[in-house]
Amino acid sequence: MRDGTVLRADVYRPAGDGPWPVIVARTPYDKSDPYVNMLLDPLLAVRLGLIAVIQDVRGRFASEGGEFVPFASEAQDGADTVAWAASIKGSSGRVGMWGPSYLGNVQWQAAAQRPPALGAIAPSTTFRTGDGLSTRGGARELGLCRPWSVYAGFDALARRHADDGGAAERVLEELITAADGLPGPTYDELPTGTVAEKDPLVARLGLPTFDVAAADVSRHQLSVDVPVLNIGGWFDVFLQGTIDNFVNGGPEDRLIIGPWNHMSSAPQQGDLNFGCAGSGAAVDLGPSLNSLTFEWLRAQLSQVGAQEDRRVKIFTMGANRWRSEPTWPLERAEPKRFFLLANGLADEVPSGLGAALSFVYDPARPVPTLGGCTLLDHRPAGTFDQSAIERRDDVVAFTTDPLSEDVEVTGRVKATIQVSTDAPTTDWVVRLCDVHPDGASYNVCDGITRVSSTPGEAQSVEVDLWSTSMLFRAGHRIRIDVTSSSYPRWDRNLNTPDGFETGEMSVAHQTVHLGTDSYVTLPVVPVAAHA
Repeated sequence: MRDGTVLRADVYRPAGDGPWPVIVARTPYDKSDPYVNMLLDPLLAVRLGLIAVIQDVRGRFASEGGEFVPFASEAQDGADTVAWAASIKGSSGRVGMWGPSYLGNVQWQAAAQRPPALGAIAPSTTFRTGDGLSTRGGARELGLCRPWSVYAGFDALARRHADDGGAAERVLEELITAADGLPGPTYDELPTGTVAEKDPLVARLGLPTFDVAAADVSRHQLSVDVPVLNIGGWFDVFLQGTIDNFVNGGPEDRLIIGPWNHMSSAPQQGDLNFGCAGSGAAVDLGPSLNSLTFEWLRAQLSQVGAQEDRRVKIFTMGANRWRSEPTWPLERAEPKRFFLLANGLADEVPSGLGAALSFVYDPARPVPTLGGCTLLDHRPAGTFDQSAIERRDDVVAFTTDPLSEDVEVTGRVKATIQVSTDAPTTDWVVRLCDVHPDGASYNVCDGITRVSSTPGEAQSVEVDLWSTSMLFRAGHRIRIDVTSSSYPRWDRNLNTPDGFETGEMSVAHQTVHLGTDSYVTLPVVPVAAHA
């Protein structure tokens, strides 16, 4: 690198002299790890006529660089790596980048430096801003951040204590205990007042945490001048960031969203199977998503092939089929309000006002996370029957009558709810569900908003449920759940002013005011347009 630090990489070349385009993946997860190699599949890239480079980022595994600070050095290191890759044996001088999640974000950072050899990037399942990475609607993405820091900590702590075997053994033993406790006690640890940190485990061991400002794609994107292939999933923890990166991108960018989660493009997502078409291999009838990515990168780097008019490919759940669109959001989608009523959910303005429903939120017994856009250890993402959760006394549900015809919802879903509480701060969680004729209620999308409140005063709260493409079949019902927690995906609001420093918690009495001021806005695609 420009500062003399050596970052090590594995290079996979086709047989022969070339020249070939080069694609680069930069990872904090160990380039030698078998799972990393399976995920990135460099040998497939080689068979398709590409040189594949997989590099450990600064401060990780085989690379030099001292203490690992996530995202802090990726812009310059990425640009330097692209310049180096363009000059290696057999290179055509044209370089692309690929990879998911962290590996996707580093592509954005490198591309913003505009290295001359870079011709295209293909970030998948990656984020845009801190809201959607470390936080969501003001709540902490506990189920993502804490296990990520724990697992990233193994290499970081081993390097930090390399010269002190006793210290290394002690901290690694505590880290192993923390990793083993991720289904429960590791999530449950609260601040004690002696450590003024939202995450005492991270503070106590000095675990790596995200440099959110450095990772913010919105700060860099205007400088990116190469085509981008964005790939995401309806149940990915970074879904909306992937979509927003496309929406704010250039005219040559593409977007593919399947019924997938962060770790899997298989058609089985939770309780439901979206059929053979739901597999990542079915997007363009290729062997895998990697083959699609590599073919696209090869075309961009070889500057061959016509640009498609329809730049968006989405999978509509319920219909269980793919379709191409010219752009996102869909121009023909019509925002339609469904109002929260005492007797359910309806798309007509209610005549009677003044009704309300109340529940008690106790952070000592939060609503458990079940599926959704998660990246939780031991708790899978996807769609699950929420019926048992909906029977809790701290969840209120609003349901339409059985639908007389199919209703397609494709786009961003938002809820506006009029609420009041006796707590100075609390959370509001809203979930959209598809209720099948047998009564099973499957989550589609959800969101959270953390608010400060004046006890007893009504306030309007907007909750962003992110995006989806879902066909609610005739005979099914649309349901909206309202509650105040989804744990351990999001950290619990303790309902007290200093709870995040002291661990002090209190019960909150929550009220949802019904009528014209409480509704969910669904982007409905007209049935005629769907046929």
